[in-house]
Amino acid sequence: FTQPAPAAPVDIDTKVWAVVVGVASYDHMPVLRYTDDDAYRFYAFLKSLEGGALPDEQIRIVIDEEATRDNILSNITEVFNQAGPHDLVIFYFSGHGLNGSFLPIDFDGYNNKINHEEIAALFNKCPAKYKLCLADACHSGSLFAMRSGETEPALTQYYQSLSKSVAGTALIMSSKAEETSLESAGLRQGVFSHFLIRGLKGEADKNKDKIVSVQELYDFIYDNVRTYTGNRQSPVIKGTYDPVMPVAVHR
Repeated sequence: FTQPAPAAPVDIDTKVWAVVVGVASYDHMPVLRYTDDDAYRFYAFLKSLEGGALPDEQIRIVIDEEATRDNILSNITEVFNQAGPHDLVIFYFSGHGLNGSFLPIDFDGYNNKINHEEIAALFNKCPAKYKLCLADACHSGSLFAMRSGETEPALTQYYQSLSKSVAGTALIMSSKAEETSLESAGLRQGVFSHFLIRGLKGEADKNKDKIVSVQELYDFIYDNVRTYTGNRQSPVIKGTYDPVMPVAVHR
């Protein structure tokens, strides 16, 4: 008669590192109403007890005039490079997106886009085991798409090479490529970010094990965003992630 092996304890050495970006007051694109507030809300959640109470050295928030191309990339590099092999890194972006890129505040209509390949490369270099990219951006569905007329076949092809290189990365995007991410005056925030935070706070924990997995989070966001927007906005998840990857623990 042998004792069953005890379940492995949750590794308390796992740290969360996060870079949170919000851009609203664009010069060369329509001004957005709630993207900066959404970024502050997500940051406040990660700083709160229920969000893990991240210390300052593990989280950066970059808003509006600070959210230049160089500043965003240098913050990601700096924070992600500190992560260890058991850690979770999160990049959250709320703002405009365009054909395979995120638009920082200094986008002038042509220059200073941040290509998704650049973000992928930074995730790639990062030693963390778990990687989460959250994009509440119009056209964010084209993330990692090759620049071609048909996104899907090229996308699939690109994922094959991506899946060999970036292990453990989940990308949750607020909408499909052809959809617009909606801001709600009723919620006073982006619909995606609203349900993202509610899900992370524990509402997404379907099996009630006190851990929100990435798949539980996505399922919760998808169902609620679709319902709230009358099916006009469909969040997307992509990547080479483990569906049970933990993204939040709640008491």
